[in-house]
Amino acid sequence: MNNIADIIRNISSTGREDSPLIVCTVDSVDTTRRTIDCTPLDEGAPLLDVNLQANQESKVGVVQFPRKGSMVIVAMNTIGQAAVVLAEDVETIAINIADSTTIDITDEGISINGGELGGMVKIQALTDKLNELVDRFNNHTHTLMTGDVKVEGSATKQANIAPITVPAITSKAQSFSAGDYEDSHVTH
Repeated sequence: MNNIADIIRNISSTGREDSPLIVCTVDSVDTTRRTIDCTPLDEGAPLLDVNLQANQESKVGVVQFPRKGSMVIVAMNTIGQAAVVLAEDVETIAINIADSTTIDITDEGISINGGELGGMVKIQALTDKLNELVDRFNNHTHTLMTGDVKVEGSATKQANIAPITVPAITSKAQSFSAGDYEDSHVTH
């Protein structure tokens, strides 16, 4: 029965082969061209300039740059173009939206729009530090010296000094709450 099905399939074929999926090992990664070279596990001929995104000319979109030596699955289209469809291990993920918003994810961390603004704020640590300042401000007092001061030669002597304490401020500063300045839609 299989032979009849194969014969019918061959007769009705338009000459187009199915696009195979090939499991490969990554030999090299070109981050500028957004391509890789890889070798199929079945020891077939190496695949060169395999696309990491649909439009090789574009610098926008989401691109996973696989780690050299890791495995990828490559799809071949009907005209012999190859593209990575899955990656076992990635070294970098680049997300570029309309050339104005970028996110780069690497082993070192995540960089948003080039990272010029510095690291992310640890909201609870910031809130705790701010509330320490509020407590110190609200409870701070001063001790002032009063009385007569006599100057004799180059030395200063104080007499009849009775210190007084200035009480803490009566209009207290309010404590901080993370919800006042935290954007809960972006977390880390």
